Amino acid sequence: MIRPLPDAATRVLRRGVLCYLGAPGPLGPHVTPVVYALHGSALWVTTSRRSVKARTWRRDDRVAGLVRSGDHAISFAGRVETYDLLEPGTWPRSVLHAPSLTRAATAFTTKNARFFAGYAVDAYRIPLAWTPPGRVFAQVGIDRLAVLDGHGVRRTWGRFGERIESAASFRASAGGDPLELVPADVRERLGDGGDAALGVDAGRVPVVVPCRWILDRGSVHAVVSEEVLALAGGGPDVAASLTIDHASQWRARAMAGVLVQGAARIHVARTLSSGRRSAEAIAGRAGIDPDAAAVLRIRPGRLVWWRGWDSGTVRPR
Repeated sequence: MIRPLPDAATRVLRRGVLCYLGAPGPLGPHVTPVVYALHGSALWVTTSRRSVKARTWRRDDRVAGLVRSGDHAISFAGRVETYDLLEPGTWPRSVLHAPSLTRAATAFTTKNARFFAGYAVDAYRIPLAWTPPGRVFAQVGIDRLAVLDGHGVRRTWGRFGERIESAASFRASAGGDPLELVPADVRERLGDGGDAALGVDAGRVPVVVPCRWILDRGSVHAVVSEEVLALAGGGPDVAASLTIDHASQWRARAMAGVLVQGAARIHVARTLSSGRRSAEAIAGRAGIDPDAAAVLRIRPGRLVWWRGWDSGTVRPR
């Protein structure tokens, strides 16, 4: 665990609103937005006791995440430790760390006061899983982090990937809307491109980084700078996920989004022997410099959608 956190990272973490937190998964990292607080050198979050993240953490405590604030972002990886009043196995460390837990809970409540106000407005609608009895408190210890801005990776602490391997060719595809199975109102709010969070698990260190996404000819693409993607390493084929969401600054009920998980192929535009023009066109439409862009075509294996308190999972045919 990095103690203390670098000042450059602390500034971004204190200004950010949501953390795109990922747990390992066979189809790519399970990355969803959560509110958080920075206390000491750790991030503190809550999640539903029955959530995919909570179930995964019982057997695999690896975690990766992303926090954005304006043009700056922090990509990090580390280990998670949960505190659950209904899980006897967590009670000894809960008692041992009680003073720190109290201070962390206070920091969490203070930072996320706007969301608690939103919960109060919607109190009569909130399901049990979103209330304190249905949730677990978790501490994320950060082992590796990278400070990012609009120009790329500014600095890293800890070991990340070192290089990525690109496919040799890129071919345009044709097909229907890969997101058509999510509810129509959610699909409409997502549009066909914009900011997103890309999760990549190349087999060693799961990484979550900011990206742009674009729907082109029936395929979902994530576009990111080659330098930023190198934090994950690996390729040309990786397990990946794309988190596309319509966030709210204070009301969970107003949030909507989709998590696309599946196999992805990396295409570094400048190295392609064929299809370079098509890849560069996608990068340009996404607003990423084609000379420094990596385009990942993601083949969805599972779509997880959410709309306020409701969520569901669909698998494309």
